Amino acid sequence: MKTGLTLIGGKRIESPKSDKTRPTTLMVRQAIFNILNDKVENSNWLDLFSGSGAISCEALNHGAKKIVAVEKDRLTADLCKKNLFSLKDSQLRENDIKIICRDVLTWIKSYIGTKIIERNNLQNIKFDFIYIDPPYKKNFYKTLLQDLFKSYLITRKTIVICEHSKNEEIKEDNLWKIEDTRLYGQTKLTFLVKI
Repeated sequence: MKTGLTLIGGKRIESPKSDKTRPTTLMVRQAIFNILNDKVENSNWLDLFSGSGAISCEALNHGAKKIVAVEKDRLTADLCKKNLFSLKDSQLRENDIKIICRDVLTWIKSYIGTKIIERNNLQNIKFDFIYIDPPYKKNFYKTLLQDLFKSYLITRKTIVICEHSKNEEIKEDNLWKIEDTRLYGQTKLTFLVKI
């Protein structure tokens, strides 16, 4: 069963009604795009654990040039694709939008080192923004961030935005530092950059 979700600006998209996904609230999405403001325009955006694609849809609506969404659940990935291509002018930008149905951790590992395992049009993309929203209470962050910051998906200008429970702490590392943190109810956003 599917339920609705409202984007900034009022457009409705579909959201799965299950405990597999936990869509980012409108308040948190508004906060993110207020913080990033016009930096999203013409950016390359990576959405990890994309779920229904609400964050990807917001990024596209805010002028992102390329969107890549990674979601391992097939039905949810299909819904993400449907939502992204329901947006105004998205059909004209088919080459700029990619939904990948794979486990996030194994997908990122394919971008570590010098050998490109997955040959596609992503091999030369560096992302300006990477949004990470794994299931809460799953302890994904330590391994995920280590691999991500060793990958060639990221540059020193990339801003990595982690959405997590306010009870979970993301610590600095020799690969990254914390630029900012924001708290919205039970949700915390941690902004990281490469050292």
